[in-house]
Amino acid sequence: MRIWLIGADARGAAVVRQLQKNQNLEVFVSHPTERPKAVTDGLLAKVNLVETVTPVNINTLARRIRPDLILIDTGADAHSLGRVAGGSTFTDAINQEIVAASDYPCILL
Repeated sequence: MRIWLIGADARGAAVVRQLQKNQNLEVFVSHPTERPKAVTDGLLAKVNLVETVTPVNINTLARRIRPDLILIDTGADAHSLGRVAGGSTFTDAINQEIVAASDYPCILL
């Protein structure tokens, strides 16, 4: 099974830690920056793709990545916009739009 993890901050790092227990899973990790928590904690040497995922590009990227399942670390974007007024509400709405736009099964973490 191929899993695409979008975002590798606290929740995403915890997911990486658990998914690494099953060698039959292939995990592809994308993040908007090169050094998310999963990398700084040493769980990953690097992310597979440095990219901001949006409702507009989710399917284009997914066709390239070919995941069976997409997991989205909702804390990754919230962390960057959390201090902006309405930032959490905005990131929640964007994440819901990504899920709705995706042709692939998505789970928000």
